[in-house]
Amino acid sequence: MILQRLATSIRKQDWFTVLIETLIVVLGVFLGLQLGNWNEARVQRAQETELLRALHQEIETSVRLTQQKSDAILQVVDAGRRSLAFLDAGESCGDACWPVLVDFFHASQWQSIEVDRSTYDEMRRQGFPRSREIVDAVEGYLAQNATLSITNHLPAYRSRVRQLIPLDAQEFYWARCYILEDGAETYVLDCPKGISDAASARAVGKIAATPDIGLLLTEWAGLHSATPADLEDQNMAAERALDMIEAELERRS
Repeated sequence: MILQRLATSIRKQDWFTVLIETLIVVLGVFLGLQLGNWNEARVQRAQETELLRALHQEIETSVRLTQQKSDAILQVVDAGRRSLAFLDAGESCGDACWPVLVDFFHASQWQSIEVDRSTYDEMRRQGFPRSREIVDAVEGYLAQNATLSITNHLPAYRSRVRQLIPLDAQEFYWARCYILEDGAETYVLDCPKGISDAASARAVGKIAATPDIGLLLTEWAGLHSATPADLEDQNMAAERALDMIEAELERRS
């Protein structure tokens, strides 16, 4: 309709009306574009807010799992120390070989300490978070985890020692000496005896007589000796990122 009036005014050389009609058209287009931009910005803000909540949950879950893994790693290192002390002593375990065998098994435990970053990676693909402070905080937390990537390789000790532990002892171990609950591994120190004293003594003897078993265990326990402290630093970095995300979500509420 307005374009028809504009064409008629041009034919009549009614330039004042042409000017007014042109301004109305331009203003309409401008307002339409602004409304479209506003709607797009509103949708993006809502999307970013939803993803920030998901990112908060992702990091919060990783903090909890990291603490659980740190506790388990402490158990692994302690078992490694006891096993190395037994090897260094060079004495027979006598009738108390089952706990020694369990320690050798505990010391072979491994779990990945990589954290979930799927939500954060998806946000970066979409250009979020738009807060540089949040990006820096999350990147710092993830960089802390990346420095521990060397521990994500299966240790040579794990494979070697498990080749020397009888199958029935391993089956009993998984049933009575190992607990997995809500993603957290716990290694039971006082689990009941799973095989006979004689069988335990033979297995421990084979382990002690295996060349380089002590060196492999020393390498593995030494690698993980500083990991719990590193994971604590990682969780502190994660908490800083969580505080920034919470502050941003509070501003948006």
